[in-house]
Amino acid sequence: MAEGVFLVFWRQITPSEIPFASSETLTGTTISPANATTPIILTNTSGRYLNNPAFAGISIWTNGLNGGNARTSICFSEEFVGKKIKIYFSFASTYYEYEVQIWDPGCWIIVNPGSGPSTPNSITFGNPVDIFEDFEPDERDPAHPPPTYNPFTPWLVLTIEQATAACVLSDVIRVTLNSIPTVNVLSAAVYRDGANTGVTLPQLTAGVTYTDPGNYEVAVVYRYLGDDINPPSTVNETLTRNFTISTTPFPHMQRASLVHGYVVPGDPMLFDTAVVDDGTIEYNALNGAFTLRFCGNYFIKWFVAPQMDMTRDGVNFAIAINGSIDLIGSSHAAISPAMGFTIVNVTGSPPTIQLICVSDGNIFLSEVTQVKAGILLFKIGEELPI
Repeated sequence: MAEGVFLVFWRQITPSEIPFASSETLTGTTISPANATTPIILTNTSGRYLNNPAFAGISIWTNGLNGGNARTSICFSEEFVGKKIKIYFSFASTYYEYEVQIWDPGCWIIVNPGSGPSTPNSITFGNPVDIFEDFEPDERDPAHPPPTYNPFTPWLVLTIEQATAACVLSDVIRVTLNSIPTVNVLSAAVYRDGANTGVTLPQLTAGVTYTDPGNYEVAVVYRYLGDDINPPSTVNETLTRNFTISTTPFPHMQRASLVHGYVVPGDPMLFDTAVVDDGTIEYNALNGAFTLRFCGNYFIKWFVAPQMDMTRDGVNFAIAINGSIDLIGSSHAAISPAMGFTIVNVTGSPPTIQLICVSDGNIFLSEVTQVKAGILLFKIGEELPI
């Protein structure tokens, strides 16, 4: 089943281009003061919205949904599924026009497309219509016809996976075409450095493994057959995906943290900025984990610049390999950088590397240094896996 609220940003407009009376506009005074727990129900407001069943299911959270996100949210419940609506809103003196399609219950967190305030000054709702119908004449635009398919329904999936069972000496990329009943795949090709590799559609459906260095492009020509919700397409479409196999894999990466904050005991240090990255070491920005997929010995060096700490044992960090703590690097002074290094031998399953706080209290990072923490990883050996 389709899910979500789909947005189409039509254009920036002037107030005179809004085809509704100003009395039907929700202004800053209407939607303020902000309320984090009680939404504005559109059918409870004035103008043509009042007690109008066409607008049932629309609510506005002016200070974050359920006390969460601080931005204004427009939410659509079950009553509004299968409809679309034009919404006009302003930030300061700049006005915008959006088309909002509701394929399943959900919310739209309004973000200023330009610069200036984050909260809209005014919101005006157009007339709801069925998703596959055109808008009423005063809101219609020939350049934006009704949609022909549900954008949340997957048409075709190309899976490009790097080998993960064991470390490798060169990239191992497996490409698989996952077809679905609503799509007729007409042809498929894989190109390496612009030349056709000769792969056939049955081979791609079964999965093809590539190890030769080069720049690859996968191209699949298909036609959508339609389903219970969406009509069939009348034209052929092409899905493309690209990947690269490194010519001389020599993994190396350097990352830094430029945002000050603090790290609690047991948590990883996060590095928000890539300084050097050859694309062969994976980094997870959510948990600070590096994955080493190529066999060999890796040298890892790191530092953390604290502002202060709430510890009794100084500033202490350590490299964790698959969650197990390695050599600890320490500083006995609260404002002195902690640093350390280690060598990791990768011979089997690709390990994950994290820099973990192992102090007995919170470590607050420096507010004055340009770089709060840094880490460098690079391979120094060509050992074969055991």
